[in-house]
Amino acid sequence: MVANGPPTPTVRQLSRSESTHPMASLISWLDASTEENSKMRELVKLFGTPETTDDLGMGQLRDVISNSLFPGTSVLHLGARYMLLVPWAYQTAHRGTRNPDDVRKRSEESERQLIGRFKELGVESFIGRDAGKNVQQLPSAAYWSALRRYGIVNPETDRAAVAQLICAETPSPEEGENAYYIWDPSLPKPPEGFPQSDENGLTLSHDEARWLQERILTTCQGTLLAHVVGSATSPEPKSWAPWVDPACRSAEGEPAQWLKDAEAFSFIHNGATILYQHLIAELSGQTFSNEANPLESTQKLLGGWEERRDSKRGLLANWDIEDYLGRAKTLNKGINSNTADFARAMLAAAVSAEKLIDNADFRAAVETREKLMKKSNSRFRNERRLRAWQPSTQVASLTFRWTQVRRNVLDIHAGLAREGQANA
Repeated sequence: MVANGPPTPTVRQLSRSESTHPMASLISWLDASTEENSKMRELVKLFGTPETTDDLGMGQLRDVISNSLFPGTSVLHLGARYMLLVPWAYQTAHRGTRNPDDVRKRSEESERQLIGRFKELGVESFIGRDAGKNVQQLPSAAYWSALRRYGIVNPETDRAAVAQLICAETPSPEEGENAYYIWDPSLPKPPEGFPQSDENGLTLSHDEARWLQERILTTCQGTLLAHVVGSATSPEPKSWAPWVDPACRSAEGEPAQWLKDAEAFSFIHNGATILYQHLIAELSGQTFSNEANPLESTQKLLGGWEERRDSKRGLLANWDIEDYLGRAKTLNKGINSNTADFARAMLAAAVSAEKLIDNADFRAAVETREKLMKKSNSRFRNERRLRAWQPSTQVASLTFRWTQVRRNVLDIHAGLAREGQANA
């Protein structure tokens, strides 16, 4: 296993041509997972640049793995302390008012004030770093699913309704009933004068880290997230994927099985995506008079994938894709037979002795899949979309939110190491 960096290609594919198209058309190509679509929409708005589109429509299978490994996580996450900062923004906004509109406005302003505070403190990476206080998507939007999943906010509380609930009269519980809560009663208290007075930025104190660790261990038992959060071994700061990180590889049982699924699915999906890019390069060269050779970069990518294939043959030969698909369909009943069949085709092509570029059946399967997913927007059908395509020098291997998970876990572990420093 490679432990010090991702195989080539390494970085999520970002086609330069995508920025020339309306955002609505970009988002229309995202996969059918409603939750992930919402996250992608937020990401587009948050960073002001288009994200990778799911050209082959495998996002549902990707997300089943992501959610099983790392529940509550998102590609929008930029630090674990936001899971305290967001509740504190609402709690402090509620002081002195029972007007929901006031609470909403004050909490939003508090989140925007944090941006300026982080800049003063020299925090390197945070939501709104580039856009400033005009950022469209606030931390509360990015982290709400996590707050619900970890029980920091009542799991039945929608973000749109929280201000109303905060200001509502809460009836006393009947005998034998649990008291209704909006925020977990054990939530650490915000600093006096928050947010202007906050000195820690995104650095967790020991007490804050311990509390977040306990919430995740309590609500995410039996997952890889709980394993790495509770582990004495921290993730490696530059590990590119969970299956190459020792902290993750020490997991056993169900988390280890999902980790194996992740590694196998990432590799076969990467091959299919590179082949798709190559097929488009071939079509572009045949259709248009290009000075540059559009096949040069995709041939290099295919060559790199083929070089890695031998090291993955044992993994793929022992991977029970039917077991994986069965578990995936149990968790997401929207996964249809076409998607499952294409996953099987990706695996069959990866274990075949034939090179991807020469595999006529898989070439046809990739083209058919893209046409099925994109319909009139298919680059095989739409000359305008084909003309806008640009050869990609890098195509990402799926890592199932590992970059964001690694950051959150490292934040928590760093806080735990501050034993005896409750406010440092």
